[in-house]
Amino acid sequence: MGKTIVTKFRWFWAWQDEAEEAWLEKMSRKGYHLSSVGLPGFYTFLVAGPRNYVYRLDYQAFRKKDKREYLQLFQDAGWEHIGEMSAWQYFRKEANPGETTEIFTDVASKIAKYKRVLAYVCFPYTLMIVVFVEHILNNNPYPWWEAVRVIFLLVLLLLTYAIIRLAIRMRQLRKLRGEDTILGGE
Repeated sequence: MGKTIVTKFRWFWAWQDEAEEAWLEKMSRKGYHLSSVGLPGFYTFLVAGPRNYVYRLDYQAFRKKDKREYLQLFQDAGWEHIGEMSAWQYFRKEANPGETTEIFTDVASKIAKYKRVLAYVCFPYTLMIVVFVEHILNNNPYPWWEAVRVIFLLVLLLLTYAIIRLAIRMRQLRKLRGEDTILGGE
């Protein structure tokens, strides 16, 4: 009998990685085990018996050599690399009593993950602001140009919202660590 593969769509934002992990764990307990990730929001599952998998996500973009070493560290710690989507790395392992189910050993490591995501978001954001001010806002060469302005502005607003939410998430983690400022030191 062949394996059953199911693709599901569910949207999570970058600051909702813990909710995404919890959803993947819930799916696994229902017998849907993540087998790959593709486009944002699309998850491919292998349907089998329920398992008690723990899923963890990390955000890392790196060179091939660095990636091999990075993945080997996780493998040595018992984590299976499921795949990646836009530099998000997906890991899982069977939950066993007494074993750690965290990939980050401290709050500073979690904050560093969100800083990597923030750096990724801020680069296109900065470029888009420059392009918007220099070319989109001031020029009107075509009748449909107003639609371009609106779309560009909506994307800028979405990126602004993402930056704010990531900053809020980092602040929440810093409060756990006893820091109170958004730009507190590591």
